[in-house]
Amino acid sequence: MPRNAKCRKVCAEFQHKVFSPENCKKEYVIMNVDELEALRLCDYENMDQLDAANKMGVSRGTFQRILYSARQKSAEALCYGKGICIEGGNYEIEPECNCNFPCKRCMRST
Repeated sequence: MPRNAKCRKVCAEFQHKVFSPENCKKEYVIMNVDELEALRLCDYENMDQLDAANKMGVSRGTFQRILYSARQKSAEALCYGKGICIEGGNYEIEPECNCNFPCKRCMRST
């Protein structure tokens, strides 16, 4: 029997939750909030996986699985002209962003 999933920490709530391609297809890929946060930390903030995993409060292995899932969903949406809908996941919003780096999300600098 699998363990209960740990609650992942997210810096702030994402404002934009639906992205649609030009062709207005009605097909969407569902991406969890924690998957988008993993993409943001690694690919946008340029953090390494260990630091990003610590920031989200999960192990590096768990973080890597979350990140690979997010990248696969992003690639599917881009390659096949599908929209992306951000919803769900097991996460909690950090009451105060404790970024130890210049965070592009909350615009906080150290």
